[in-house]
Amino acid sequence: MLNLPFLKKEQQDPNKFLSLNINARDVKCIAFYYDEGVFKIIGTGSKDILEGSVRNGMIIDQDIVIEAIKEVVEKANENSAEEIRNVIVGVDGGITTGLTTTIRMKRPSPTIIQTKEVDEIYKKIQDAAEVQARNKTFEATGDPDVELFSITSSDIYIKVDDQPVNSLEGQTGQNIEMAVFNSFVPNFHVKSLQNIIKKTDLDTIAIGSQMYSLVEWIKSPPKKTDDFVLINLSEDSTDVGAIFGGGITSTRTLNIGYLHFVEAISSKMGLSKKESETVLKMYNLERLSESEAPVVKVCLDEVLEIWVDGLKILFEEFPGVKTFAPRIFLSGCGMDIKDVYQNIEKQSWTSTIPFIDVPDFTRISFTDTEEIINTTEKNLSTDWVYLASTSLIYKEIMGI
Repeated sequence: MLNLPFLKKEQQDPNKFLSLNINARDVKCIAFYYDEGVFKIIGTGSKDILEGSVRNGMIIDQDIVIEAIKEVVEKANENSAEEIRNVIVGVDGGITTGLTTTIRMKRPSPTIIQTKEVDEIYKKIQDAAEVQARNKTFEATGDPDVELFSITSSDIYIKVDDQPVNSLEGQTGQNIEMAVFNSFVPNFHVKSLQNIIKKTDLDTIAIGSQMYSLVEWIKSPPKKTDDFVLINLSEDSTDVGAIFGGGITSTRTLNIGYLHFVEAISSKMGLSKKESETVLKMYNLERLSESEAPVVKVCLDEVLEIWVDGLKILFEEFPGVKTFAPRIFLSGCGMDIKDVYQNIEKQSWTSTIPFIDVPDFTRISFTDTEEIINTTEKNLSTDWVYLASTSLIYKEIMGI
């Protein structure tokens, strides 16, 4: 069972839709066409935004974001015979709080479980999850009054009298055990997104957790992996999820991302942010001179040391997780920095973390799934995988 907040159910062409992501670096959009079990990417658009327009997932300057959305949507629609307006907005970064709530309960008698009782059970789980999320949000922000909104709710497992079942309704039994994953964002952020999407003349189908969608991507054929760790080094944060049995047990965020590496180069070398990003790309391609490359490496090493130490602490203090699966998937624009990938593969930082076996690291790419293909002439980097994965949310929404 997957629940997502339906903000508008009217459909144009049910086989076409947009995916949208707004982050501290840029705004991205992908146009999809669902054709016989495959999601085809038929258009893309991206637009860099002014520094400070978005911070830790929160939209600071709506006008800049609105103009960027209009531009990327137009680009994504260039090859479409009709304008696609249905959109899913993917949310990630430090603004989200993801956690799994487990309940065990004994019913008065082993009668058939009816719809009303199922609704009451899910309501109790939702309420308990919101309390947990509020506590985590308070620890992070110091604000006890932040109202939260559940953007994704998904069953990890359901058992009736110790037997796994797909749903509660219609089952007969007395003992119920359930684990449900919820992802929350502040209510003000949802309202901000709704307002922005309305001003861009788009129809919001749903706002969903991109951590959830990327987990579904990894679980899909041909990998079909159910126990793993996901580390996404995005624009201004690093999101980590622990996954067992195909469900997200918990997520945590470290507020260090790709842009912090760019800022280090900018500060040390006296370059603009745009110039620094160009230098970083040339460094990754090994196209810098023998005198320039060592300088960039020093800049990166300073941030890398802080990032690895922070990642280690994050794992050591992960709530509700006693051991970690050794399979680790890496994603996000920050993973394209060669020094990041080389450092995370070193085993020293994992020595105090309870991995079940020696960690094995894999970078996610478009070859990891058979359900999504790129039909455009553009060569999409791994940076686009996170957004592309939202197509799997659409599949569940439409029941296809």
